Amino acid sequence: MRGWSDSCSTGRIPDLRLGGHNVSPLSSVSAHGYAAVGSGHAGPCTKQEIRLSTQSDIERWIRSNLSPRQTTTAELAYERMESQSGECLVVLYQPLDHTRRAHWHDVAIVSAFARAMGGAESVLDIGPGDGWPSLRMADRFSRITGIDPSPRRVRIQRENAARLGIENVEFLVMDAEAMSLKDASFDGVCAASSIEQCDDPAAALAEAHRVLRPGGTLAMVFEDYSEYFPESDGDEEIWMERARGADGSDERILFYQLRTKSPPREARYGLFLDGVRLAADPELSRVLEAVVEKPVSLDLRSDSASKRPHELSLPFFETLAPYVISAACYELNHLTGRTLDELLESVGFGEIRHLDHRIPSVLEAFNTAESEERLDECASTFVEFCEDVGARAMDDATPGQGDFVIARKSPN
Repeated sequence: MRGWSDSCSTGRIPDLRLGGHNVSPLSSVSAHGYAAVGSGHAGPCTKQEIRLSTQSDIERWIRSNLSPRQTTTAELAYERMESQSGECLVVLYQPLDHTRRAHWHDVAIVSAFARAMGGAESVLDIGPGDGWPSLRMADRFSRITGIDPSPRRVRIQRENAARLGIENVEFLVMDAEAMSLKDASFDGVCAASSIEQCDDPAAALAEAHRVLRPGGTLAMVFEDYSEYFPESDGDEEIWMERARGADGSDERILFYQLRTKSPPREARYGLFLDGVRLAADPELSRVLEAVVEKPVSLDLRSDSASKRPHELSLPFFETLAPYVISAACYELNHLTGRTLDELLESVGFGEIRHLDHRIPSVLEAFNTAESEERLDECASTFVEFCEDVGARAMDDATPGQGDFVIARKSPN
């Protein structure tokens, strides 16, 4: 699950809405990438070709000088988090609060997911993170199964289920691209910002189609980079984490992340540093400790070069080279509404519809109640109201634009 945790600490609803399309219809479906728009031609398709067309000087230097080991988002990102959401999720960690905008939205979007499942009894949740939306929907279905490739995520999901006393949800360590589940074993499948985290989204969608019963529904939210970066070409960011290594050592990992809007791509590099040697360089240690507390980021714009901070410069990374013990990385080619529709159709889905995952009508209702100082009047009714708004938003979904996508497996 991606995206939901990004806004919890600030109370903002994550902005993932679909905008314009930057990628052409698929020329082919592969495990590597998607054809990209250029000047009327099919652009780069493989991950390597897309990397070469978008990589920064820092990424090029890391790959040339540190030989990073290729890994997955599960290992380099989600396995490192105790709580993927920062313990901000409604009901899972926080009691429902009628005075919080994010809580109104949570009720509405959970209702939209449940509505998409129709009369389902059994639901598969791909990549539930801390257990969302599985645990929020548990009272609506007979059985929910959540799968995640990260053992740590599954441990947290199971702990949250036990703490909440929810017994009809099970969580399994499993790769979405190769599920050990029977054909046609679920009435519905949901995925909240997780399909694009797979190395091969097409394989994950094909597996979702396989395990769905005829006539079953897939409901998913995806991260749309055209809306993540409406006024820039992407961003770069570095941050550092301190953790206890498997051998008990004080582990320091500097992360560098590059995200580009066109073609939509994400690359993350983890540089594992020698803490003992760093201790002998107080000035460099001070700079690194600062990015533990406050990550450094830069929006990619035409004037970015003149605003580039030292921590996001090639000389800074060259300074780090003697302290790097090893490096690892993952690369993801992200989706647009158009490429996602093409993938869904290629694996057999039809009746594809879209809506805005933010469900603007519920946010507008909250804003109105807040501005008129009537939130307390909504305390006993806001859950029912938000559930109704979410269900109606799902019913009103149409083909076209929107980052909340619903598709159906043929009943025949």
